[in-house]
Amino acid sequence: MEKLGRFNRDIPDLVLSKFRIRDLMQMKCVSKLWRDLISDLISNRSFALNHSQKQLLSGFFFRQKSLLYDFPHPSYVSAGREDEVAPTLLRNPLDFLPPNSVLVSSCNGLVCCRSYSFWDILTIHVGNPLTREWVEFNWYRINGRADAIMLSFDPARDITDDSTDFKVLMVWESPEEQYPSFHLYSSKTKRWKFLYSDETYILSEYYDLYHTECVCVKGAMYWCTHYSGMLAFDAENELAYTVSTPVQAYEFGRGEPVACIGESDGELQFVMLSKEGLRMWVLEDLHGEKWSSLRYERSLADIKYEHAEFSLDLQEAMRLHQLKELKVDALALKDGVLVLRVADNVFLYDMGTDRINRIAHVTELGNGRMFDPKVPPYMEVPKVIPYSMSLVPLNRP
Repeated sequence: MEKLGRFNRDIPDLVLSKFRIRDLMQMKCVSKLWRDLISDLISNRSFALNHSQKQLLSGFFFRQKSLLYDFPHPSYVSAGREDEVAPTLLRNPLDFLPPNSVLVSSCNGLVCCRSYSFWDILTIHVGNPLTREWVEFNWYRINGRADAIMLSFDPARDITDDSTDFKVLMVWESPEEQYPSFHLYSSKTKRWKFLYSDETYILSEYYDLYHTECVCVKGAMYWCTHYSGMLAFDAENELAYTVSTPVQAYEFGRGEPVACIGESDGELQFVMLSKEGLRMWVLEDLHGEKWSSLRYERSLADIKYEHAEFSLDLQEAMRLHQLKELKVDALALKDGVLVLRVADNVFLYDMGTDRINRIAHVTELGNGRMFDPKVPPYMEVPKVIPYSMSLVPLNRP
């Protein structure tokens, strides 16, 4: 290794470019020489750009969210499909950001956070946990509440040799206005743009965005607010619209189902779980309502055959769920990996490999109070955010 400096740097760069990003970060711990070599490599913008076009699931952030408050200091669980070891739990992985930053969304390797206080000027932070780079900008209004803050970033479109561009959508509710309003921040112009649309106002009033998770697919944002429809917003064309779900709740089977949406390979996935089993559809037209036929289907009997202990917990939890005692919830979906809460435990269910991993007891996540079984479900609302590791470079102002 000491002689690497005598050779053309293209040779080690070419070899190291074949490794996964996670492997490169682990190799930095081998020696000081390896650390310097890899640090120089990943600081090269062209290398970072080549590794930013394809992101695979790395893990999930878990953050406590109650009816009235959002809490900082999330936990992180690794969940890469290529990992053979059990998921690992990390505490406060976003410690490179200003203190008390509240994680609100993640998109293609970048995370978006806001300042904790609602009473002062709201500050937004967009950062890369891998490179520990971040930028910040302020929201220009004080009197009101952010119903939703969502990051939109598409590496195929928003990265050039000179800049990394992203957009942040703010759904703002103010006592001075009849309906919530949509505002869009562009890192290119460094300005907020007020989006006036009667349809947007009506949609955002009808759909509860504050307590609903959002998924970004190729610049379009989707909120699955109930089992009959979704609210969508196209950040590129600045257009809001609705998308129906592939199946209505009453069509799926006995009992009240559990559903969530996710992204994989640029497609929007819709998963529904009931006493009949687990099913998944894919939205074939991102700006329409054409859903595929079933892409995945597993009955509870099939799951029980391969994962007996997990299935017994799931069946009992579904029975209690049907009795309105919330014991089952689909928390997040990314690249076919589903995060499930079953009774007082949280699991990762990989629909591609049918592998199930228990992450932790609910009290071990967040700051120790997430999913507290002694607290009514409507008072403790989990926020689980998928994350894909990336070398996306950010531009400091």
